[in-house]
Amino acid sequence: MLPLRYPWLWLSCGLVLVVCVVAASVFPSVVIVTIDLAWGDKIVHAASYCLLMIWFSGLYAPRYHGIVAVILLALGLVLELIQFRLPYRFFETGDLVANATGVLIGFGLSFWLLAGWCQRIESRLGYHN
Repeated sequence: MLPLRYPWLWLSCGLVLVVCVVAASVFPSVVIVTIDLAWGDKIVHAASYCLLMIWFSGLYAPRYHGIVAVILLALGLVLELIQFRLPYRFFETGDLVANATGVLIGFGLSFWLLAGWCQRIESRLGYHN
């Protein structure tokens, strides 16, 4: 993890995001309201995994971003396999593709622009070690 003044806060917020993705993936009552787009739920998948990739890229050095990406891809696969076993959910290959697309977009944004964003925020607020 990068040297941060409040790593527990950043990590806790990231874990809350992961819990939200897990809950949205397995709870039966979750309904994703889309803006009447043909690929609306795929956009939500991609955006969610992009956000997770960017979030955790702010906590870890760039050399670990590949590991973060693999973990997020594994999370998406495990959640789809769990959905396959649930009577009220379905396994969708399109969801896996959307998740992977989001991770790749987040990885690219992290590589070119957003890596270490937590440190920059702490520095601007005067909180960096």
